Amino acid sequence: MAQSRTYKLRLSKAGIDLFLRCHCRLAHLLQDFIPYGVTLMVAVAILECQEVCEVAAELDARRWHHCVGDNIRFVGASTALIDAARRVSDKLLMQQEISTSPQTGHLYIVALFSLAAAEDRQLVEAFGRVAAPRRRSRQG
Repeated sequence: MAQSRTYKLRLSKAGIDLFLRCHCRLAHLLQDFIPYGVTLMVAVAILECQEVCEVAAELDARRWHHCVGDNIRFVGASTALIDAARRVSDKLLMQQEISTSPQTGHLYIVALFSLAAAEDRQLVEAFGRVAAPRRRSRQG
């Protein structure tokens, strides 16, 4: 069985609104009730597929900065979430797109922006990648 943990998000009201819009959009597309953690995992899966220079540009542009705030929310998700976020951060550092590792919480918000901008097809495909390991662990 896949291990899970709780992830802390520090969001502003705009950040909470962004998260909820992304969550509702994904749930509507899937026509299913999904955990909040799945939304965050799908967002990071989409971010992983983006060109490294695009992710670096988004981090640098800081248009997401208004979504960071003092409202602390906890989201339960697979430990695969932190692994995926580390892969994104490592790619940014290896390709010298950034000089220091971004805060994981900032990556999560940039990932939510990527989810919000993605096409429906990309969301469903990312969900398939995220859900496939969960289905295998339940069958075994």
